[in-house]
Amino acid sequence: MSSYILCQVKRASMPYYIENISTNIYSIEELCYYFYHNIYLLDETILNEHLCDWLRKELGLEKLYKRLYKVLEEGLGTSEFILAVFKEINYLTHKEFKELNEKLNLLELQPVVLREKKKGDYLVENKMYVNAIRIYENALQKEDKEGLGEQFSGGIYHNMGCAYLHLFQFADAAQCFLKAYQVLRTKQVLSHYLMAVYMEQQEGFEKACEDMEASKEQKQEVLQKLEEAEQETRPVTREEAEEVLNGFIRDYHRSTGF
Repeated sequence: MSSYILCQVKRASMPYYIENISTNIYSIEELCYYFYHNIYLLDETILNEHLCDWLRKELGLEKLYKRLYKVLEEGLGTSEFILAVFKEINYLTHKEFKELNEKLNLLELQPVVLREKKKGDYLVENKMYVNAIRIYENALQKEDKEGLGEQFSGGIYHNMGCAYLHLFQFADAAQCFLKAYQVLRTKQVLSHYLMAVYMEQQEGFEKACEDMEASKEQKQEVLQKLEEAEQETRPVTREEAEEVLNGFIRDYHRSTGF
């Protein structure tokens, strides 16, 4: 995809608001950019009649409006809707379009609950933590985990704990990490739980280590990391704090594949 794409259609006077990441869209080029970079966020809250009406009213795309309405009425699927928008202005190269089509086909084969978890992960990456927690909770409430097993639920709890940490809700974060550890039983998740407990109330740290039967080495490792953070000679910026918390999720992805 080229770095700069000239607008081929007029910009809207009234934007299309995407609630998931609190973003206003003013042109079809911006819409294509959003689609391309946020595939897991594309669902009926975005791909709906309101978007069709906006494309016709604000951008004058009558032909595309009719085409998308047909996709919705006939239930042709998310892929048909998304690809029709890209085709309108040839936003992608032939190779990029083919790769996107393959990615969408693979996406539709994934279990719904897996797509929901990834949607939550995308929202965390976009710093929409409250929305991410809501998505994670919806995924956990689904009775049918479609054969993904307890490890999958543990992953959701872990990443939801990270979202709560970003909101400085340490008690909720600790509770999520605890539920994740009860399933995953990994040293990494246990460390995250102990850190959250410490950040919530230092007095509870010793008891948490005792209750979880944390080894002396692991307890010392957690305390050392916390001490290093406290002994920083300069204040930690918000960006640095965000990077540390994002590292929790990246590390978990690397170790589990989820």
